[in-house]
Amino acid sequence: MNKQAEKATSNGEKTQTQIVTCTELTSLHQDSCWSWVVCFAGVVSNVIICGFTFSFGILFPALLDEFKQGKAKTAWVGSIAMMGIGLYGPLIGRLYHRFGARIVAFSGSIICVVSLVATSQASNLCVIYVTYGALFSFGSGGIFIVTFIVVPKYFMKWRSLSLGLIAMGPGGGLFIMSPIVHALFEKYGWRGTFLSMAGIVSITCILAFVYRPIVSDSELNINQKQYEKFWDISILKHKVFVLCTLAGAVLYCAHYTPLVHMVRYLDEIGFAEVDASRLYIYSGLASLLVRPLIGGLNDISWINMLCIYSVAAAIEGFVNYPVTIGNYKCSLCSLFCGIGTYNSVTCTASACAPALGGIVADITGSYVPVFHMVGAIVMVGAAMLFAISRVKKPDTLSTKEDVTAWELLVVVEKCSVV
Repeated sequence: MNKQAEKATSNGEKTQTQIVTCTELTSLHQDSCWSWVVCFAGVVSNVIICGFTFSFGILFPALLDEFKQGKAKTAWVGSIAMMGIGLYGPLIGRLYHRFGARIVAFSGSIICVVSLVATSQASNLCVIYVTYGALFSFGSGGIFIVTFIVVPKYFMKWRSLSLGLIAMGPGGGLFIMSPIVHALFEKYGWRGTFLSMAGIVSITCILAFVYRPIVSDSELNINQKQYEKFWDISILKHKVFVLCTLAGAVLYCAHYTPLVHMVRYLDEIGFAEVDASRLYIYSGLASLLVRPLIGGLNDISWINMLCIYSVAAAIEGFVNYPVTIGNYKCSLCSLFCGIGTYNSVTCTASACAPALGGIVADITGSYVPVFHMVGAIVMVGAAMLFAISRVKKPDTLSTKEDVTAWELLVVVEKCSVV
């Protein structure tokens, strides 16, 4: 808090001095043992949250059969849940600066638990839109985003490694949590699965308490100003950013479609559900293996990250299955980690992707056109990115703001991978 103190000068006049005191309750020892405890908490939290979010496709067929609302309407449940992290980012960032990491992460965990319990008792799809789609995604955003804000504060020497570990949440979540979700579904059905997920997510309530309050008043003010500047829409005047945002929106119009519809599609063509569910494990494993490799390539100065991104996206479009999810998302986030405008646009596009696939499947009566559409859209996005990669950095940057904006686009640490 700030305090006012009076001090007498040599001529008898009194002057007022502002004393700024720190609000931190414990000293921050970077790269200490406690730093790794915080990192471990972040890794476990992200694995749980991302695993349950991206494994929705395993429960998708059950919701289809239960409510009989069609593939498009049912897919919106997973769509809304997946887009929450990006859309709620600005609000969660402000809550973090106001209340701190511990309160935001703990509150997010409680919201997730309550929303999952409510989902298990839902009587219609509209209720699930609110409970799982809106509330769970908001709570999970509070957990996921906070880890990427807090963990870097605890590290200096090992910052890249620590952020690389928590960045494996999506891949690790699919690899670890998807078989758990399938096992729960086989034993308890979809309602019991959501209830069990609530119990598992409650672990993150405990993990939130390792985030010690460490922010001072002065740091809070600086961070708030940087955050507000970060969301300044003046970034839209830079053509490379705008073009990449458009390309990303195109890619994400198709990217998450296979994750939601994969199990149902394979079930319709004769594969056993257990075999279809294993694909989530393989997808998560591929993401885990590819992320560190691409992160290392992005550290090489002569390699164009947009080229890596476009090649990875083209591979995904060609094979029509997201085994390269970790590949091109790794390259993408090395370019745009933390830029709220980009996240909001692409998350909105990704929310429409599974529902769009459901509409096509309902109209045609088959998933084959859906996967053809997905491959075509991703290939278009890849071509856009490759064309953008040919745009050269301006020879001269006229203002300090221009320099900062360009650096936000192309100069980000390897550890910024999400």
